[in-house]
Amino acid sequence: MSMPVERLPFPPLLSRLAGVLRVLRDRGALFDGAAHLPAVFAAPAGRGQVSAQTLREPHLALFVARLRQLLAAGDERTRRRLEQDVLDLAVPLQATGLFEVMHIAHPPLAAMVADHLASTSA
Repeated sequence: MSMPVERLPFPPLLSRLAGVLRVLRDRGALFDGAAHLPAVFAAPAGRGQVSAQTLREPHLALFVARLRQLLAAGDERTRRRLEQDVLDLAVPLQATGLFEVMHIAHPPLAAMVADHLASTSA
């Protein structure tokens, strides 16, 4: 016998988190698990392959993947390309309200994204 999610006895924090994620999902944010990632997430993004402009909807998983790749990037050219991908993806994710409920834990990356979002909203 199954019970609807709304009636499960979640602790208050998990209930609030589930409510926030439901709102983000309704706004169009995609929360794909690792098992469901399209092939574009596995391949490194090049300007001709995948960028935020070629995507129709913001992808949280792609944003996180690009942040991780940026942290691990060794050469300057790759780092610049990944920075641009992260910044391109940040704008539609801000529109979903993601940065109202979550933050980037790495201070330099958080500042870079915040500066970009401030400059694009001005």
